[in-house]
Amino acid sequence: MRFSEIYAGSLPSISFELFPPNTDKGIKELEERLPKLISLSPSIITVTYGAMGNTREKTLEIASMIKNQYGIDTAHHLTCVGSSNSEIEKILNDIHDNGIENIVALRGDPPKGQTSFVKPENGYGHANELVSHIVDHGGFDVAVAGYPEKHIEAVDWQSDLTNLKAKVLNGADLIITQLYYDNEDFYRFVDSCRSFGINAPIVPGLMPILNTDQIKRITSMCGATIPVQLLKKLEDASSDKSRVHEIGIEHTANQAIDLLQHGVPGIHFYVLNRYFHIAEIMDRIKPTLTMNK
Repeated sequence: MRFSEIYAGSLPSISFELFPPNTDKGIKELEERLPKLISLSPSIITVTYGAMGNTREKTLEIASMIKNQYGIDTAHHLTCVGSSNSEIEKILNDIHDNGIENIVALRGDPPKGQTSFVKPENGYGHANELVSHIVDHGGFDVAVAGYPEKHIEAVDWQSDLTNLKAKVLNGADLIITQLYYDNEDFYRFVDSCRSFGINAPIVPGLMPILNTDQIKRITSMCGATIPVQLLKKLEDASSDKSRVHEIGIEHTANQAIDLLQHGVPGIHFYVLNRYFHIAEIMDRIKPTLTMNK
């Protein structure tokens, strides 16, 4: 099924995001966890795309495995980084040949060692251009990224929403948000999008907190914030890993329950290739999820 079918059907829908490990050990561990993650019944699983190197090929390998071995709908992430138009065309053909019908289209972050994004030769510098290429190619539904707290490189909200609207006008079917930790940021973002004439479905993206230092680093890189009270809880419990684990699960579960009660079309979980934390979150939200279907 395509995004447009998944999010027009029995709502809300749950999606998981995985990343392709860059070691054989990591690949083996992910392969062992996949059946457990799939047992949690996500509607679709997306697989991220590395800036450079062999993880690009692993994206297709993992996405194809999910789709063709386990029969679960999947989405292949694709970025503008390091690819010419003709290379993107080949990648799209390979994705299509593996039976994958959904793509998450992103500009992408600069490769390691680069401080700013550089447009590839004969390639694209913006996600809306990539969206147009995918739509012109045909055969895919496309999701794009939205930023509840504004993209870190955007000069203001107006320019950020203008960029997002361009992606939707160029054919994007769905918006999946960057991680965030205060649902009020998401609700304001949705209201702003609707007022700006952006009418595509908007799915909130949630990343459970597993480690305080890790989440501080991730949020600082992407421009997201950690609410003051949540950060205090995490720092007060920093020496107790099990307590940090519980705080993270509790916060994400409460976020998800509130979102479901507000009628979101789905929730996208950044599961970080882990199982036990997302299993516990899914268990906690199951009554609300079932009630809203």
